[in-house]
Amino acid sequence: METEQVTGLLLRRLSNNGVSPDEVPWLVRDVLNAVGEAEETSVSMINRRLAILGWDKEILDESTLALIMYLTEERDERRVEHHL
Repeated sequence: METEQVTGLLLRRLSNNGVSPDEVPWLVRDVLNAVGEAEETSVSMINRRLAILGWDKEILDESTLALIMYLTEERDERRVEHHL
């Protein structure tokens, strides 16, 4: 699947959960911070962390988390390739 398709799918899924396009970068940042700080990276744990930060409960599901992680890994791979 192309990065643009994954991005579109992620935006649709988040929009269906009430996240506006303007909020997406902040949500992704908060998700990545929660993943980076946690010993356990379950969706329920990340949702708890997001709720503490003011996001709606259960804003994230397994598929949405997988899309965020996929896009993050793709971005990181492109950065490495750019520097080679």
